[in-house]
Amino acid sequence: MLVVGHGLRSAPALQIVEASSGLCEILWLIDESVPENAASSRLLRKVGTVVNVAGMSPGQIASAVRPHSPAGAVTYRDEDIVPLSLLAAELGFDYYTPELARCLVDKFAQREALRDGGLPSPGFWEVPIEREPGAVGALAAKVEFPAVLKPRIGSGGQYTVPVADAADLVGQVAMLPSGAVYKLGMMVEQYLASLPSSPEKRFADYLSVDSLVAHGKISHIAVTGRFPLAEPFRETGFFIPADISPIEQAQVLEVATQALIALGVRTGGFHIEIKWTPDGPRVLEVNGRLGGGVPEMLFQASGESLMRLSMRVALGEVVHVEGPVSCSKVGWRFLFQAPPSARRVVTIHGLDRLAALTGVNSIFVNRGPGDAVDPWAGTRHYIYSVYGVSPDYEGLLEVDRFLHEDVVIDYE
Repeated sequence: MLVVGHGLRSAPALQIVEASSGLCEILWLIDESVPENAASSRLLRKVGTVVNVAGMSPGQIASAVRPHSPAGAVTYRDEDIVPLSLLAAELGFDYYTPELARCLVDKFAQREALRDGGLPSPGFWEVPIEREPGAVGALAAKVEFPAVLKPRIGSGGQYTVPVADAADLVGQVAMLPSGAVYKLGMMVEQYLASLPSSPEKRFADYLSVDSLVAHGKISHIAVTGRFPLAEPFRETGFFIPADISPIEQAQVLEVATQALIALGVRTGGFHIEIKWTPDGPRVLEVNGRLGGGVPEMLFQASGESLMRLSMRVALGEVVHVEGPVSCSKVGWRFLFQAPPSARRVVTIHGLDRLAALTGVNSIFVNRGPGDAVDPWAGTRHYIYSVYGVSPDYEGLLEVDRFLHEDVVIDYE
């Protein structure tokens, strides 16, 4: 029996069930007080056991789960990491300690841990939780600019903006909506310099490594390349394998290894974002779950099920992979983003022709005609996503060209 946290922004339930086939049964933890979750729980009850955690304390959740004798736990979204760590501590199976779980979701605590573990780190500062202008101004006098303002807890670039100087920081903090505070508030982090642009540069200068750790043994499974961000910090496209040389890959994997060691991980699946800087690769952040879309892209490129591997790790198996996994194709996912000035989608034309492109496997419209686009929502308010596979990077670039030239979107 494997405990799986599930809810908004989790991996699709049927994808999880498919990966678990013949391996384990699923016990879903879901908060049915959330309307979207209540609807999906009907499906979950058909493909596993459901524990509704709405209103429960950690001790009550443990009491409800204990009779099922779970062998481990896994989640594919950030919101479940801390609750599962408390459950594991109560029931005695191997998972992240509560201390590690906090570092995996709290970006400020994680920066402290990485710095204390000896990794080169940018400067970082905590924004006063009350955000009073005088206190923010005093903080701004200490910050090294340019910098990035972002939530301590969050993902997808939500409420994340660049800040050029002290006055800009004070102004940006003042404009934040009240919902940007979350539980721990905001932080400021020194911006990591980018590599100089060049005509031959086809992709972004940052990437990610998805790794599994079983009984302290690290396996780097996939290195994901990226297309440049849309302003301010919104993802636009990913692909596996990354277009880097063997020497560059070795450098990136070494940094990923150092980050996992610094955090003291012993088990689990991790998504480590790394940026190339003039001083070499530097860690942006470490997530305590697989990257969104990475299992699908890796399967397209190699036929390997990363999600099933992560379940085997969660169940306590000794899993070791000499990675990154070899890929015969390029698996990809595009997220088409609206311009920063857009507030509502009016029309979308060309998706029918996009669907006919060779290699396109699925298209999902996230913000259709009439839907609002929130500038604070970050990557989450992408217009549509496309999954597929290409024989090489030239085929990948052709799809990217089609998205920007042949699919036409009108906005208000």
